[in-house]
Amino acid sequence: MKSSLTSFFTIAAVAVTACTAEAQVKQPRQLNDFQVVSSSGGIDVFLTSGPTTSVVVEAAPQAQAHVVTEVKNGTLTIGWERNYSWRNLLSAARKVNVYITCPRLMGLALSGGSDAKSESNFTAEEFHINASGGSDVKMALTAKSLKVEASGGSDVSLSGRVERQHVVVSGGSDYKAYALPSSTTKVDASGGSDVYVTVSGELSSSASGGSDVHYKGNAHLANSGTSGGSGVHHVQ
Repeated sequence: MKSSLTSFFTIAAVAVTACTAEAQVKQPRQLNDFQVVSSSGGIDVFLTSGPTTSVVVEAAPQAQAHVVTEVKNGTLTIGWERNYSWRNLLSAARKVNVYITCPRLMGLALSGGSDAKSESNFTAEEFHINASGGSDVKMALTAKSLKVEASGGSDVSLSGRVERQHVVVSGGSDYKAYALPSSTTKVDASGGSDVYVTVSGELSSSASGGSDVHYKGNAHLANSGTSGGSGVHHVQ
């Protein structure tokens, strides 16, 4: 009897989960153009480079109206409606994906466990990524200048090409960019963070608190400093 009851509740739980997952609906949002995307509250974004701007929110019906998308001063801000108790939703209903197509993108700001993934390569003169609170970024990018800030256990994985980059990571965050060769790179790593870069020109780095900088390429090391069990390592 115990086995039968266990099987019943297992099947019921799977059925409820399946129904919840099927309830996801997509809703286009009519918005002005933007160059920066900011997302918070565990809302994930999927980015595609394209000639026209499009924003589509995929969420459970009970959550859809409470997902805010607004553009101000060129920044698309995505998050939960203020004072809405989204944490009380079932875990499946909390899952929100936002699909974004735009012709121009200059920056990403992610917090509170929100993730971003690019479905195509983006090209920009300057690009800025800020990820905090366990947020992750996976992106293909071509830029002249790049700045990346990652904190609170966030991970940033990039591919493409940049001329110069400045990477600031802390609090157990990782920056994985072997597939993003650069001419010059500056790294500031602290609090058990790891950095992986490919550099053909000058590499300057500061690593502390058990952080490590791993680099490929024929970089010239300049102003390299380590402390607290940290290191700078050349990888063949």
